[in-house]
Formats: sequence, C-alpha cells, structure tokens
Amino acid sequence: MLLQLALIQIITFVGLILILRFLFYNHLNSALRRLRDLNEKALMKEAALKEELEKARAERIAEVEKGRQEAKSIVDAAKKETESILTGAEEQARENNRKAMLHGKEELDKLKQSMESQVEEKAIGLATEMIRYAFSGDGRNSLQRQIIKEITEEIDGLHEEKFSVGTAAVRISSSCPLDDEERARLKGLLSRKMKTDVEMNEEVDPELITGIIIQTGDLVIDASLRNKLRKVIPFLKNGPGK
Repeated sequence: MLLQLALIQIITFVGLILILRFLFYNHLNSALRRLRDLNEKALMKEAALKEELEKARAERIAEVEKGRQEAKSIVDAAKKETESILTGAEEQARENNRKAMLHGKEELDKLKQSMESQVEEKAIGLATEMIRYAFSGDGRNSLQRQIIKEITEEIDGLHEEKFSVGTAAVRISSSCPLDDEERARLKGLLSRKMKTDVEMNEEVDPELITGIIIQTGDLVIDASLRNKLRKVIPFLKNGPGK
C-alpha cells in the first residue's frame, strides 16, 4: 500500500513538473512575442530618425550650394560654418540616438525581468495550490518529515560562523507541529552551532502547505514548499542537462 502511494505521488509530482513546464513556456513565449513587438517598434523609430537626419543633411547641403551661387566671396566662410553645423548636428544626433537606444534597451530589459518574475510567481502559486489538493494529509505529512530531515542535515553541514547572530532566540514556522524527536534534534543541533542553549519559538503556518522556515537574527533557513518550487524554476527554464 505504501509503495502504491509513493508511486502515485511520484507520478503526480512528475505530472505537475511537466504541467508547470508547459505553463511556464506558454507564458514565456507570450512575453517574448511582446518583447519582439517592442523591439520592432524601436527599430521603426530608429529608421524614421535616420531618415530625418538624411533629409536635414540634404537640406543643409542645398543651402551651401545656394550660398555659392549668390556670392563667391562668402563661399569659404559659408562652407566652414555649414560643416561646423553639420558636424555638431551629426554628433548630437548620434548622441541622441545612442541615448534613445540605450534607454529603449533598459526599458526592454526591465519589462522582460518584470514579466519573468510575474510568470514565475504565478507558476509557483499554481503549483502550490495543485500540491495542496493533489497530496493527501498523510502524503503532506510524509513530505514534511522528509523536509525536516533534509534541513537538519543541511544545518549540520553549515559552518558555525553562519550562526554568529548574537541571539539565542530561534523562530520556527512549520506547516504542522514538530514531533518530540524533531524538536529535540533541531534544538540540540542549533544549540551546538550557536554555542548556546537556544530558545525555540514554534508556530504552525498552514499556508506553508509543507515545509519549515528557521529564523534567528539575520539568518533565515527557508525550506518551505514555495522556496523549493522557486529553485525548480531555473531547471524548467533550461531543461534537463543544460
């Protein structure tokens, strides 16, 4: 029975990963299409700007030719003045164009980052809700026990310098209450790392679904479901083996 339950949970988890990957790529493709549209508009504006520059240049050259016909005596002066104006105008135009393109690129990068962040948060939220309903209470409890075991092993491997936080108070948020063995092991491990008898303040946060968050001073060890899903996002972006 346990083996069947484990197989069902594994199949469900794999299915969730595939669904998340599909949803993520759909959102990402939509965002990329929008970015391409913005890029095309920027290129059109750049082409229009270049066309106006060429037109202005042609008009100034025409003015020089007209000046030659009117009086030979002022040709040299008019030519020098015109060349000076052209040089300044071209330099200014290049600078304006460079600033415009740089600003456009920065805006596109900001928009891309914002869209990717929104897509990630929506994917994580959806995955969290799916896991909430897909896993039974026993399934979530088994997963919680495994997460606590992993986090204690992770803490055990951390250097003691990371726990120099100047306080003995430890706040623990968990999706369900710790059992006596887990509580004793965490307290002993943290006391050893922090070199003091720690005071653990526990609270149950059902919104975590499954997982645990340990905070002492500025040190936060986040083993919540949302944080674990957030670590899966880069894998979904790049695909296996990348």
